[in-house]
Amino acid sequence: MLLNLLVASLVPFFIWIIQEIMGKTGPKATYLRKRIFAYGILLALIFNVIGIINIYQEVGDSPAFSRVIVRNIFYWVLLFKVGLMNKPNEYKGFFYSIWQPYKAEYISDKNKVSKSQKKILKNKEPEFLSDKTKEGWLIDQENIWCKRFYLKNNPNADLKQYVVLQNGKILPNQDPEITKELELSIKEAKSDWNYYLKDGWLPTSKKWN
Repeated sequence: MLLNLLVASLVPFFIWIIQEIMGKTGPKATYLRKRIFAYGILLALIFNVIGIINIYQEVGDSPAFSRVIVRNIFYWVLLFKVGLMNKPNEYKGFFYSIWQPYKAEYISDKNKVSKSQKKILKNKEPEFLSDKTKEGWLIDQENIWCKRFYLKNNPNADLKQYVVLQNGKILPNQDPEITKELELSIKEAKSDWNYYLKDGWLPTSKKWN
């Protein structure tokens, strides 16, 4: 079983080396390696079944063959249980990467954002503070909670222009759940945006309408 894992990991490992050399080690590259690993496990399963058939042809239905069957079933059930874990985003089992296309929200790794990039994000004025066509999106380090910032005008209110802050939760195989909505002044929105960036939240793509 360990040999199967080692063989399935070889190709992703070499691809990782190539990606490091080329400087392409972002979330999408990680997802690609995850998918290749999943295919490698399926290929290892096929070879394992062929090996079991060959053993059966040699020794027949013997106690030794029964032990091989029990041991292999245990290992593969455990591996498939891990590979099919239905958890949010990057915590999903690796088999999901076979049929799920890459999306930015599947993987969130704050280590992929350099210190210089973080500094730029913190010092840069968010576009949503002055442009109604722009939105600001943040996601937490666990890739579960999101925040959406967008500008609104209300000529009839005391606060003529304000920012709506929506809090939402990413749910496996379901639409995101919006849990809270607040109306903030421009100053409050800018302060909140910078606070969450400092706290480890990362810019992300649109998660709901």
